[in-house]
Order: sequence, then structure tokens, then C-alpha cells
Amino acid sequence: MPPVLAAHFLTGEDMAKEWAKAFYNSREWHVARRIALRRDHYTCHDCEGRAEEVHHITELTRSNVHDASIALNPSNLMSLCRACHQRRTFEHNADVGDGLVFDADGFVVQREV
Repeated sequence: MPPVLAAHFLTGEDMAKEWAKAFYNSREWHVARRIALRRDHYTCHDCEGRAEEVHHITELTRSNVHDASIALNPSNLMSLCRACHQRRTFEHNADVGDGLVFDADGFVVQREV
């Protein structure tokens, strides 16, 4: 396994981009999040472990964060455990710099050649 350069475990609040923090602190989001977790019986969609987080299938952007059909729609929400949420997020946002990648555990490591 490549050497770990940095570990970065994110909480839900840390993961939010500055423009999305108000949304993630809103009552509407907390209600939608709770509904998704209960619907999924607090079970991770990917590994069937205990879900702690809710993932937007269609990623939130500046242009859609206030669109309830994306931001709050239960069909766009997926319950995940922290590790699986990080894996999905990091795979999607894997631009960490030349020669670096996120491994399956969310650590920044040197890309194997």
C-alpha cells in the first residue's frame, strides 16, 4: 500500500462547500435527511452497514442547491455510512493534485505508477 500523505476525514459540515452551508444547516435539509435515513432503516446503500450520512445522487451545485426537486427530493437521496459516502464523494471529486489520489479509505496517497 502506498504511504499515507494525509488523512482527511470529513464530517457532513466539513464536506459542505461554503455556498451550501446554509442549506445543510436548514430545517428542510434536516427533515429530508431524517426521512431518507428512516426510509432506508439507517442502512448503507453500498455496504449495508449503519448509515450515518445522506448522499445526493445528483450532486448539489450553486445552480441547483435551492431547487427542492434536487436538493430535498427523497428519490435523489441515498443513505450511506461515512466510509462509503467519502468513497463516493472522493471518487467524484478526485482532483487532488498531480501524482496524488484518494484511496478506498479516503486517504490522500501517491498514485501508483
